Amino acid sequence: MRRPFAVLAVVLVLAAPASAQAPADSDIDSMALRAHSYLLAHDLLQGRGTGTRGGEIAALYLATSAARLGLQPVPGNDFYQSVPLVEAEVDTAGTSLSLTDSSGTTAFRAPAAFIPNVGTAATLVSFSGGLAWVGRAADLLAHPERLPDLRGRIAIMAGVFGADGAAADTLRARGATGVIHYVGDETTYRLYVDSRGPSRMYVADASVRSSFMAPVPSVIARVDLIRRLMPALTNDDQLERPFAIPGKRVSVAILTRPRATSARNVIAWLPGFDAALRSEYVVYTAHYDHLGIGEPDAAGDTIYNGFSDNAAGSAMLLAIAQYFVLHRPARSMLFLWFTGEERGLLGSDYFVAHPVVPLDRINGVINLDAGAPPAPPAIWRISGADRSSLGRVAIDVARQLGAEGQAAPASPNTDYFPFLRSGVPAVFLVPGPGAYEGLTTDSSQALRRRWDHYHQAADNWSPDFPFAGLVRNAEFALRVGLRVASGPRLPPAH
Repeated sequence: MRRPFAVLAVVLVLAAPASAQAPADSDIDSMALRAHSYLLAHDLLQGRGTGTRGGEIAALYLATSAARLGLQPVPGNDFYQSVPLVEAEVDTAGTSLSLTDSSGTTAFRAPAAFIPNVGTAATLVSFSGGLAWVGRAADLLAHPERLPDLRGRIAIMAGVFGADGAAADTLRARGATGVIHYVGDETTYRLYVDSRGPSRMYVADASVRSSFMAPVPSVIARVDLIRRLMPALTNDDQLERPFAIPGKRVSVAILTRPRATSARNVIAWLPGFDAALRSEYVVYTAHYDHLGIGEPDAAGDTIYNGFSDNAAGSAMLLAIAQYFVLHRPARSMLFLWFTGEERGLLGSDYFVAHPVVPLDRINGVINLDAGAPPAPPAIWRISGADRSSLGRVAIDVARQLGAEGQAAPASPNTDYFPFLRSGVPAVFLVPGPGAYEGLTTDSSQALRRRWDHYHQAADNWSPDFPFAGLVRNAEFALRVGLRVASGPRLPPAH
């Protein structure tokens, strides 16, 4: 039986800084990427669930590895920032949805027909009302005048709020009592069930504003339930405009058992060499948590190891830090490994509310998250490029590296968003879309099918994974950081 600290010792040896391990044309140590991601995605960490022992081992490993590289705690702090949390276990026996229509009242159970969405103490609550179809979040924001009277009604919405979180405020202001999200086919619904798990989690400090959780109670519904809630329609064109649904009423009962818990962000600092710029920061972020233990897959695997999401991103931060220790930049570097991203950006929201360095001294945030590319990308999506001049920097760096950078809108889908919302220049570097470098579209799609197991128990570390794509990912992020570390001060995000 392999013991956790025996594995830890082996990985620390494998991940020791050694320039000979880096290819001649790369500043990223590929062996470090392999070793760090191997430990972080190991079964012994049991999927790195937020607030679990496996998550704590991951945090310990990251802090220990950062110290071993020569990184330091921010003065006046240590390597950890405790994040007070509440975990609310969903009581499935007491959680139900009742539909009353002309045929009587029918009860539906969770998670067979629906699940409570993420939420806080204020929104993980029961709600009821008539029904109205409101379409997609982006459409209702573009044409709020089309909305029917929502007072006392539940809004049925296509998709989730995503980048259009302001739509939740619009629905609440119009009187909607709650939201039922229609997320598509059975496979997509199962991904939400597995991702949300048996409990919901939120920051215990109610003053911390959530970037991800809507200020209105909501559930995610299976397609069979949506068919029962919606009226019979003759064609899809009828869904293009919102409408009230007469003759139907829904009551949603949500029962949870909350308990106090906590988890930790890991924070490591590398002071810059320029005394005039040392008080300014370039920040790299990655979340180290994943989904923990979940429902068994077809092979019976219950551990959601999260190699791609986000052991790979966490490993990239260590490999990038390894370079900067040897090539110290003018500005200081801050490496942030966040907890609770999978539970709703909990660690990053908490950090932005309680920063250990002034937010207005951060010159840029570079986020690395899910989607470890199995080959070098030829195209990058720069999420957040529409809100910050840092996006233009990233697009220019991509071009210099012989790739294409495409601006993409900001979305609260990972940890850069709380910074961007607070006016800090921030981007999320996303591999793809399109064919990988030197490969056809078909061969690139075959690679993605082979290695992309997003939010599945099959997202495991493998010695056969082609790490050249991950090296290129880290190289790109490194080059963006080099530009921001020595370039001019960037204006605030908008």
